[in-house]
Amino acid sequence: MQLNHRLAPLHLLPPPVFTPWTGALVNSHRGSISRKQGQDIPLPLPLFWYDPPWYQITMEQADNLAVAVGELDILVTAMHRDLSAPQTESIFHAGRQIEPDDSGKSPTHRRYRRIVPYRSERYGLTVTDFDDADVVDLRLMMARDVSGRFAYSPAQIQRWEAAPATSPVAGGGWVPAATFPPDVASMEHLKSKIDQIRRLSESAAVFVSMGPFRMGDELPKLLAAEPDGLILRLDEIQLEGLELAAITRRARQMMNAEKCSDMPLWVVPGTITPDDAVKLVALGASAVAIDDWCNNLIMQTRDSQPATTAAATSGAAHQYDPRWGDFVKDHLGELTDRFLGLFESLQSVSENERLGSFSGTWANVLGVQGLR
Repeated sequence: MQLNHRLAPLHLLPPPVFTPWTGALVNSHRGSISRKQGQDIPLPLPLFWYDPPWYQITMEQADNLAVAVGELDILVTAMHRDLSAPQTESIFHAGRQIEPDDSGKSPTHRRYRRIVPYRSERYGLTVTDFDDADVVDLRLMMARDVSGRFAYSPAQIQRWEAAPATSPVAGGGWVPAATFPPDVASMEHLKSKIDQIRRLSESAAVFVSMGPFRMGDELPKLLAAEPDGLILRLDEIQLEGLELAAITRRARQMMNAEKCSDMPLWVVPGTITPDDAVKLVALGASAVAIDDWCNNLIMQTRDSQPATTAAATSGAAHQYDPRWGDFVKDHLGELTDRFLGLFESLQSVSENERLGSFSGTWANVLGVQGLR
């Protein structure tokens, strides 16, 4: 497969030749999310699926796919209404019993780490979405539909609201997106909203999402609201590789300047390779969205397994089909293995020596080592 490395001029450096030999670190990638309140949340792998278009496939397909991706320790964004009908429970949200190979051992309950998207309009959101969530993502960036409108498509709204086909929301047209949560008067009141979400979901870290357009003005105000983490959306604009790297670097530097160096910075970069993802981590990101890899799974599911019966879209209870795990591993396994290998290699190099470039422009803009 031909990969287009957006950060190709930036190189992950090996340790200097005089570095004493050390063995591989055990589970060096096992991290955690620190919270302002409550215990830290384990983060086995710093990869997440930020904005899955679940409505493009059936509920049963979406549920199986979410479970299969979750099996790889990737955080997945999903509300109940994305994966199941109002009166049913998805496998992804409920978890499932794993039977051990050794018959002498007891079955274990496997739960899947998930992100709850808290959009300003709250379409499709239910109170049960907060139960046992790992991250609640307060999205402050206006949503665009695939058409480019600041709106939600009729198909998306139909999925979330479960309205009858004879009485669709907004008459079956696009539903406008909102700019800010209606119960938040201004940016200065955002902290009270974050505190409210913490009470609704005591298990979760509360993150806020923002775009890069007015970062100098908006980022300090968002940090003043004391979220547990920040998600930087860079996927809705066409960025050159150097711009992507520079914005990530700048966001981390601004967070450090605001005394938030320990706060997670998650980046949604758009199309990337595993090498690009690790370079973004080296530039200051704490986790990276891999929507480009995962959305391809939805496209292939839609094209190869079209819904042909009413049962396929009914949301009726079903069993997880392990063939979905094979499907996801075939498409993501090599990518995640490459990411993990490069990510673990970072631990062998000090932070200020991890990146370099033979391009003087890249080295100067990013403040990394110039290679000659």
